[in-house]
Order: sequence, then C-alpha cells, then structure tokens
Amino acid sequence: MGKTRNQRKAIPKSVRFEVFKRDSFKCQYCGACAPEVLLQVDHIEPVSKGGDDDITNLVTSCAACNAGKSNKKLDDKSTLAKQRAQLEELQERREQLEMLMAWKKGLKEIREDTLAKVCSYWNDLAPGFEVNDNGKRNFSKWLRNFPLDEIIHAMDIAAEQYLIFEKNGTVTKDSWEKAFSKIPGICRVERESQEDPDIKELYYIRGIVRNTCKYYFDNSKALELLKIARSWDVSMPELRDIASHATSWSKFQNNICEAIDYEKRKTSSD
Repeated sequence: MGKTRNQRKAIPKSVRFEVFKRDSFKCQYCGACAPEVLLQVDHIEPVSKGGDDDITNLVTSCAACNAGKSNKKLDDKSTLAKQRAQLEELQERREQLEMLMAWKKGLKEIREDTLAKVCSYWNDLAPGFEVNDNGKRNFSKWLRNFPLDEIIHAMDIAAEQYLIFEKNGTVTKDSWEKAFSKIPGICRVERESQEDPDIKELYYIRGIVRNTCKYYFDNSKALELLKIARSWDVSMPELRDIASHATSWSKFQNNICEAIDYEKRKTSSD
C-alpha cells in the first residue's frame, strides 16, 4: 500500500542520535534534559511548509514542547490506544537512555585519549621520568579547569623555565617535580595576563619579596599591594627596587604604602 498524503517517513534512529548528541540531550525550547523527559526530534521548518529531514533542520525537543503542551483528554474508547502509546513511550525512553549512555561513553573515551596524549607530551618534554597515577589525576583535574591548548602552552613554558637536563639527556628529578607542579599556576597566570598585562611582572616581583622576607610573608596580601601600587602608577622599576630591599614583611608593607601615598599626593596636587 502507498503512503497517505499526511504520512511521514520516520526519522532514523541514527539521525535522532546525532541530533540528540549535538544538542547535549537537552530540549532546545525549555532546557529539560533526558532521561527526566522524553525527547523527540522536531523540524525547525515544518514538513508541511517544505522542511526536510536534513540534520540542520532538526532540533531536540521534549514531548511537551513538541506537542505544544496539548492537554486534550482521551475519550472512554481510547484506553487501548493510551496503553499502546505508553508502551511506545517506554521503548523510546529506553532507546534514548541507550543513546545517552553511548554519548557519555564516547565523551569518556575522548577524555581518556586526551589524557594519554597530554601525559605522552609531557614525558617527551621531560625525559627520564613518566607521569604516574597521581600525576594523571592532576592532569585530569587541570583538563577540567583549562582548555587543552592552554595546558600544552603551560607545559612548554614550565619545561623551558624549570627543567634541568643531565649530560645523558634526561632531566633531574627535582626539576621534573618543580616544572610539573608549575603547570596549573602558569595556566592561571597566562589567562589573567590577557586581562591584566602587568600580572606576570607582578608575580615575578612578588617572588622577589618572598625570597627576601626571611620570617613571614603573605602571598595574597603582597599581590594585592602590588596591584594597588600599579593602579596608582607606581612604576615597575620602583616596585622591583622595593622588593629587592624588603628584608622583612613589615618593611615591604611600609615602603610600598609610602610609594602609593606619594603617587596619591602627586595626583591630588595635579
């Protein structure tokens, strides 16, 4: 028998899976997600108006949104039809759950492959030692916080600045551990430097102060004071000089506050 005028060809399961994956198994109208709601594939341009089944014309929708949230009641003769619809919905939910799990499995495989490649890249940069299980856990955490390209860039910087090589071409254990530990910090500094061009130099100056203060040092307070000083146009050479001569935390605080007050007085007199 031929199809009636209003019959539509069912969208293949493989196509629905691709649409659900693209839309992260989320209704694009209300934001509801599987498996809490039953998802369907909706035509952006209706078939009745010439829309086709190309994936660019398909979007993920929950059943309620796709049906216009219709609340028409079934009549007394529709019990069998209602049961059949419930069975079909149950089967559809099962299929969507399988799709969702396949999608999540695919994401997990991508993460594992990315982790393996990142570890291999670091092992090549720092020959002589390999990333252990604890190192892999650190990389996994960093990959959740930073994009892959930022981590690769940070590894390159860490290797260049901190690795020390033996005559046989391998790196020293201490330098390997130090360089590895610097990777997330470099990621943060590189990201911050896009918004604040001074930040790299301020971190460097803070390092000078840390080395010159023998008994006590406040990392966060030091950076805060340096940022305040820059906001009042205290020059970088002056900040480096203050840092170099700060034999104690109190002396550093006093000298930098004096520099800030001086710039404030200059501004008010202008």
